[in-house]
Amino acid sequence: MKNARSKIQLKSYSDHGQTHAHDHHQLVLPLVGKLSLSVNSRAGEVAEGRAAIIAAGQDHDFEARDDNRFVVADVPDGLAPMLDRLPCFVQLDAGLEHYVQFLHAQLQQGAEGSQTQHQMLLLLIQLLQERFGDRLRLDRRVDVAKRFIDEHFHQKITVNQLATIAHLSVRQLNQLFREQVGLPPHHYLTELRMQTAWQLLERGDLSIQHIADAVGYSSLSAFSDRFAQHFGHSPSHFRRLSK
Repeated sequence: MKNARSKIQLKSYSDHGQTHAHDHHQLVLPLVGKLSLSVNSRAGEVAEGRAAIIAAGQDHDFEARDDNRFVVADVPDGLAPMLDRLPCFVQLDAGLEHYVQFLHAQLQQGAEGSQTQHQMLLLLIQLLQERFGDRLRLDRRVDVAKRFIDEHFHQKITVNQLATIAHLSVRQLNQLFREQVGLPPHHYLTELRMQTAWQLLERGDLSIQHIADAVGYSSLSAFSDRFAQHFGHSPSHFRRLSK
């Protein structure tokens, strides 16, 4: 995931597109006009109030007529593997439509920085999961482990500890967690810590050492190295941006 690249862009389509597939998920969100899609032989359209979630590896083609404009997000599979379990075509509520307009405005204003787009994309994914994630209900044992991570990510957590809590072997936990959450437990823990650290950096009222402590790193250098690997820049770089 740390090497994956995400991208949000404004895009218009013309005529027909040949059947193809991507190694990443793609979100197509409406602004103007209509895009007819066939995804794994299922027909639908992206138009006012209706979006498409095209999972990695799904064959799809399109047809567009008249003027059209869409927000299109490329989402690395490792960033949101659960997207392949969401419906292909979804109806947008008022909150999601408002967020699409926000994305449009940000892109028009030149929000092209990878760190900014990463955060906008994560919120979009979260909103989609909240609205359409009924199929993502977890096995009780996996849910126990995930909740423990969510509540104690600021502490030291080992996979052996999680396996004991979930009453599973380490191998079983890793397999079930990856299948149902999309990431193995230790990757999920890292992602949660990094996203929380980002939010704390943006607030600007804590030192980087305090932020490292708050997300479970006793070593400032270890935290800085992990953050830089994850986002491509050091915590101090983002702190300067936030100021």
